[in-house]
Amino acid sequence: MNSLELDALQLPLSNHARALYCVYLSPKSDAKTGEINLLYKDVMAFLNSKEPIVELGRQVNSLLKELANVGLVSIKERSSFKLSLNQHLITLPLKITDEPKVIIDEHHQGFGKMTVDWHPDPTLFNQLCQLVGVIDKGYSADELGEYIAYWLGYPEKQFSQYQWTQKFVLNIKLRRQRQPVSKEQTKVGHQWITPEAGLEVDDNVKKLVEKYSGKQ
Repeated sequence: MNSLELDALQLPLSNHARALYCVYLSPKSDAKTGEINLLYKDVMAFLNSKEPIVELGRQVNSLLKELANVGLVSIKERSSFKLSLNQHLITLPLKITDEPKVIIDEHHQGFGKMTVDWHPDPTLFNQLCQLVGVIDKGYSADELGEYIAYWLGYPEKQFSQYQWTQKFVLNIKLRRQRQPVSKEQTKVGHQWITPEAGLEVDDNVKKLVEKYSGKQ
């Protein structure tokens, strides 16, 4: 399991969702494509091994949606968490995403605490945004400030520049999958973005969403 998956698994998730990903979905998915043919009966047999936990398809979908919200699972464009996903192919996008070789080793070297003037490395930030499917590769002062303020509360935590940036990118993706913060925002895939000059929802963006993000 790579570092992107491990960081995503530390985001808010139920233990059942984590178990479903780590013990069932990840081992059974195709090593090259990250795809797995979802069978409700197999998922229920796994989760209900000792006591009834999940007995309905919509309960399975609820766990999958949790995983999709942190980027661990994506579904096809024509699929929906509101409909049956039994015998549908789902993808584990972070499982097949190797850390790009263009990210130089120095980003993995040296561990440090969060500081009030921390900023992500621009190149590293853009690359990680593309890997995990963040559409609008930018961030606001509020997004950065809240992230810094949160981690300043944990002075014992020390990470590399790569890890700090990775956590920031995953945090941004999770925020943008929630409700919009302003009326000007529009939804693309699972994410709410603010249209700006030069930012168009064209075919390239749609392909990026389809490749890296689950779509409802």
